[in-house]
Amino acid sequence: MKRSLFVFILVLTLMAPVFPAGKQESKEGPIVLTGMVRDYTLQQEAPWTSAIKVFQEKHPNVTIKVDPTFDWDSQKYLVQAAAGTAPDILWGDEHWSFLLASKGVELDLNPFIEASGFKKDDYADLYEYFTLNGKLYSLALWYGCEALFYNQTLFEKAGLSLPTDKWTYDDMLAAAKKLTKDENNDGQPEIWGAQVETTWANPWGSTIGAFGGEFFSPDGTEFLVCKKPNYDGLQWYIDLIHKWKVAPTPETSEALAGGGDPFQVGLIAMKFAAAWSIVTYRKIKDFVWDVAPMPLGPKGRSAALTTDSVSIYRGSKAPQESWGFIEVLLSPEAGKLYCEKFNGPLPAVKAAQQYWLHPDLPPKNQQVFLDAIAYAKPPMQSPYSYVVEEQFYQAMAAATDGNKTVDEAMASVCDSINQALKEEVEKLQSYGTS
Repeated sequence: MKRSLFVFILVLTLMAPVFPAGKQESKEGPIVLTGMVRDYTLQQEAPWTSAIKVFQEKHPNVTIKVDPTFDWDSQKYLVQAAAGTAPDILWGDEHWSFLLASKGVELDLNPFIEASGFKKDDYADLYEYFTLNGKLYSLALWYGCEALFYNQTLFEKAGLSLPTDKWTYDDMLAAAKKLTKDENNDGQPEIWGAQVETTWANPWGSTIGAFGGEFFSPDGTEFLVCKKPNYDGLQWYIDLIHKWKVAPTPETSEALAGGGDPFQVGLIAMKFAAAWSIVTYRKIKDFVWDVAPMPLGPKGRSAALTTDSVSIYRGSKAPQESWGFIEVLLSPEAGKLYCEKFNGPLPAVKAAQQYWLHPDLPPKNQQVFLDAIAYAKPPMQSPYSYVVEEQFYQAMAAATDGNKTVDEAMASVCDSINQALKEEVEKLQSYGTS
């Protein structure tokens, strides 16, 4: 799951309008729209406040506020939806949207798209990740694909060639062995070749497809990654800790993090991360770093993909106005201003992606993130992934800690997870929501 969220009441500024106004006319009478934003939108307030200003000039009777209590507690929003008090505009991602859509919380956006002339070809092709039973429930505002982040200074000190688009997972392992340094021979390296993070799917999710595995069956009703050979990539990843000893254990990682992000302070040579990390790592002053595409595996290249998205609550009393504001947020002008003010993940609107590239800032190989969409897809995505996660990540923790082998961990939960999936699907089918 992604980082925690913080939301605030948006205060209008006196910026000049830079966005096209939505096409839908407002209803008569005062309307208050509520919505959600993630914590890092505090760093990109200008796009939001500008969007609100332009939208409200077209819809002077509409006030836009942000829900001040948002977090990733799905049960909370299901309760609000049942009570008719959920926000009009729902913030989420490709997993969150599926969860809410499977419970009947979100509106199908296809009718709004058809009526407004919204051009889907103008945006990154991410629609399948928000489509359930032929209905499109969310639109991505921006997205990020995993890449290999590396400390170029450590590579050069070790006399190693830098990662390229020809690199394989074997190449990465060989480099990690040479980059792991225990200078005082106390059995605890001062520099680690790699970092392993398994508390959420993005860091390791890229390995599954590269080694030929699948997370779920095509309809999402069977969990496959707990069955051999689907978790071969996960095995490779956790072996970095316990077999090859080129990545710190969770306990050591926690200790290292006490001094700050281990990669950011120069203690980790390589890690998998997405474009969200760029904002943080651009603060690095003590060494040179760059990115490369995810390594090639036995079955090719794969990268985990994640998004931030917006959707409309099914019980909204102002769905047309909600859609109009979403159109403004997705405009090229909004994307451009977002790139200028924040520049984390990539804007979904293609016309703004040229502004995401900043040749004067690291990393040098920024094009990697634009190219990755050709081979990237979300990990752990199913309309029913929420049934899987608690049991699966408990098993993952045992394997990552070394208390169980990966084989033992997967075998311990695979049957119970798939039984729970079967029961959930049957329940939703009985409700007519699956």
